[in-house]
Amino acid sequence: MSSSQTRSKPKSTTVHDVATRRRRHYVRKRKYAEAFERAGEEHIAERLRACGEEEVKAGCQNCGHSWWVVDRCRLRVCPLCAWRISRQRADYIIAMTRCMSHPKFVTLTMPLWVDDPRDGIKFLRDSFSRLRRLKLWKRVRGGAYTIELKRKPGGWHIHLHCLLDAKFIPYRNLWADWKSCVGAECPQVDIRAASSANAKSYICKDAAKSAAFDTDPNHIVDWYRATKGLRLWGTFGLWYNSTIQALGNELDLPDAAPACPNCGMQHTTFLARDGPFIFGHDDWAKLEFDICGDEGYSRPLPGMAEALQLDLSEAEYEAKGELCLN
Repeated sequence: MSSSQTRSKPKSTTVHDVATRRRRHYVRKRKYAEAFERAGEEHIAERLRACGEEEVKAGCQNCGHSWWVVDRCRLRVCPLCAWRISRQRADYIIAMTRCMSHPKFVTLTMPLWVDDPRDGIKFLRDSFSRLRRLKLWKRVRGGAYTIELKRKPGGWHIHLHCLLDAKFIPYRNLWADWKSCVGAECPQVDIRAASSANAKSYICKDAAKSAAFDTDPNHIVDWYRATKGLRLWGTFGLWYNSTIQALGNELDLPDAAPACPNCGMQHTTFLARDGPFIFGHDDWAKLEFDICGDEGYSRPLPGMAEALQLDLSEAEYEAKGELCLN
């Protein structure tokens, strides 16, 4: 590496930097909520607005204790929740590269998709399955993949990122096989080695990123409807059906209640808003006041508006023009 290519020393992160990044996440979340409300998806909009900005009442079936917890929507389009999932996935991918002798990062792209994007995702996944059955893929021990789609003028840009372990894959052969699988004249294929620690870190970050970070608010509803219920992440080969399937499949996840802070029991906690469905309406009517009192099911998170300075971050977000991922 020449002196001109030497990587500069990363800048230190200040408290102000962290606060600014947090504000951008919250601003984008609110923009997404507005987009869903305009599209008639009021339930999604409400969950996004409450996420990270409200507390909800939780209770314990064992001891009857109640307490407040921060509300999390756990939607794949939420920048706050998607950030947590992407961090978990990045940690897993980094651990995966430690078990790889020759880690490589492959990007496979197909032509602009002009029909139903859900069909495009299925076509890409089927094409990738065909590729893995070809002779060239016998060189690959295993790995993980993620499917991305972005709205473009006239259609959808749908592509696949893949982290794999293989000693050598001829680019020309990979390109020819992928061309055959997708039936395109000039498919885009990129392959790069991840030999250094910096390269592994970059690749893991890229492979773990979420569309909630870079999808335009004007297109987020279309993106959500196109991907709803579909798996965009998977593992294969040596890592097939590994534990990452349980923590990062990018499906909308149910609310998770923590262990009771009073008695310590697990699997006995619940959110008060789910009380009628857990106990039945008649039994819940007898328990509701003991759990919620006069406080209700939810309340604004104390000090959140002041901490985020959301009135100032809107202009800051527009001036920046993008969401910081770190």
